[in-house]
Amino acid sequence: MGPKAVWRRVRSLLTLLAAIGVIAATGAVTAPVAFAGTDDYPAQWRNTAQDSVADTWGEWNRECTSFVAWRLHSRNGYEMDFHADATQWRQRALAENVPVDTTPAIGAVAWWSSGHVAWVEAVSGGNVTVEEYNYSYTGRYSERTVSAGSPTAYLHFKDLPVGEGGSGQGAGVGGAHFFGKNQLAAGEMLLPDQYLASSDLQFTLILQNDGNLVLYGGGYHPLWATNTGGRAVKDAVMQADGNLVLYGSGGDVVWASDTGGRGSSHLQLQDDGNAVIYKDAGGSTWVSNTGGHATYTYDGANRLDSGGVLYPGRYLRSTDGRYALLMQADGNLVLYGPGYHVLWATNTGGRPGADATVQGDGNFVLYAGGGAVWTTYTGGRGPSYLVVQGDGNVVLYKTAGGSTWASNTGGHI
Repeated sequence: MGPKAVWRRVRSLLTLLAAIGVIAATGAVTAPVAFAGTDDYPAQWRNTAQDSVADTWGEWNRECTSFVAWRLHSRNGYEMDFHADATQWRQRALAENVPVDTTPAIGAVAWWSSGHVAWVEAVSGGNVTVEEYNYSYTGRYSERTVSAGSPTAYLHFKDLPVGEGGSGQGAGVGGAHFFGKNQLAAGEMLLPDQYLASSDLQFTLILQNDGNLVLYGGGYHPLWATNTGGRAVKDAVMQADGNLVLYGSGGDVVWASDTGGRGSSHLQLQDDGNAVIYKDAGGSTWVSNTGGHATYTYDGANRLDSGGVLYPGRYLRSTDGRYALLMQADGNLVLYGPGYHVLWATNTGGRPGADATVQGDGNFVLYAGGGAVWTTYTGGRGPSYLVVQGDGNVVLYKTAGGSTWASNTGGHI
């Protein structure tokens, strides 16, 4: 068994011990990996044992280097012309005159000198969202948001230009403003950098400042667009006659749903991923045909009181509608920000049927199969309640006053 395989087993054992409370004495909660369900890594490499086959670019399957080579091929249109361990990627890039710096960009490769690479999916303020394989030696796909200074460097093989091929993820929701609901009523309009969000935050429909109206799901992945990037669009109007229209700065029609004359209507961004124009009198007139995604049930509040249980397929939502804490059917408890953007998770996927409860002793625990699989280690603090706050933080408060645990995601988007 090689050193890498030994280390994987050690990490797996530590993870198991933490889950069952053997190292609970530290009270530490490690930053989890959030699985957003957007893994399009080819099945012939994904569904076989790790390191058992080489991919098209000579990298071993289900390694970080293989996934990034795939991303560069499938998203950037760039073919890797070398294969090497991740620790060597910066040196190889420099040797080929590939720009290397500490400035993130959509489509760039985030490189860690410790020996890891990831594909930059989004840039928002001082943070980047990356997609990757084999983070923490799992051999699996993950998506996470980290400080832009976390990677040692960024390798710019062929960055995606702003407004092209999904790179709107960069402008994305991070620099935009929530319209406050999941629909656009007759007579209402979206301005550039405004967006609708589905009620469970799985999906967002944003009028980007490049003129493109884009529907995103699963970590800013584009599902549908008007393909009007580069046009001077001043607004998207749900007209009183039932037509959804993108108007240019000169008042010209840049795009339309061609549903005029149907009477008063509204545009609805549904939890199944579909954007639909419904006549107020009943019936639909236009659809984005992006539906078919899992739907979830709102628990009706932004908090879980002492003794309360969050069951699979249900979610809490902040009062301003921007953040949702979802107990996924796969056993992962995930905090989503606007546009289905993963901010935090318990990393307990693979345990279907798990539920989350605020116990009477003040501990917040995920149970699956009759046992605890994750906990805040706050037992003994007395009756408490959990709140999904409008600042993006999930906080456990004692009923008597004071907080005992937080997701530490306040101010994130």
